Amino acid sequence: QEQGYGMDALATLFFLFGLSSVMVGLVFFTLGHLKLGRVAYFFPAHVLVGCIGGIGAFIIVTAIEVTNNQDFSFDMDGIISLVENFHLFGLVVLFEVTLRVLSAVLVDQNGNPSFRFLAPIFFCSIVPVFYLGLFILGISSNQAREWGYLFPDPSCPIPNAECKSVSFHDKVYNGHVLDVFKVIDFRVISWTAVAKSTGTLLALCSFSLIHVPINIPAFAVSSNVDVDMNNELV
Repeated sequence: QEQGYGMDALATLFFLFGLSSVMVGLVFFTLGHLKLGRVAYFFPAHVLVGCIGGIGAFIIVTAIEVTNNQDFSFDMDGIISLVENFHLFGLVVLFEVTLRVLSAVLVDQNGNPSFRFLAPIFFCSIVPVFYLGLFILGISSNQAREWGYLFPDPSCPIPNAECKSVSFHDKVYNGHVLDVFKVIDFRVISWTAVAKSTGTLLALCSFSLIHVPINIPAFAVSSNVDVDMNNELV
């Protein structure tokens, strides 16, 4: 409504992204510095559970869509699409089941995990295990990409087309990767749009604060360390 869809709109959007991060940091620092960290516990439990549950549901739907390379909906068409592309989604299920089995088996006599770093080590090993499986089965990366297991190659966006070979350095590093920092131009930012977004920014600060009474106590329990909410906020 303010400026359309050009570079000026993009500049305003990126400015709002940065401003929201700064506002959240200032709110956290102020609460911690004034010893008001316990205010985070005044959020009702059903609000916390609802927000976190909503995030979880959104992540699940997004993960299914990214895995199957198709939109997903909770209806018959969505179920059919999931079944037709189960060779993609099934790989994710296999990794998840493997982690659950290892977590259930690798416990001590008291039922506590024998290896506290099992989950992070497992997640870090997914990529090398995946490529090791491709190597053992004799499947090339191009063939895996055609089947939907890998994202399209930016250097060759057209499938089955003859594209020039690109070095590993050029695939990893793009000379335009830092162009995002050139997007913000204070001369074209719509300050009217920024003012109208104040309510959204305040809501984002409150939403970020919701995670504090969940993540920090959970970290304290998992690490068996007493934490000070005020220090964590600062």
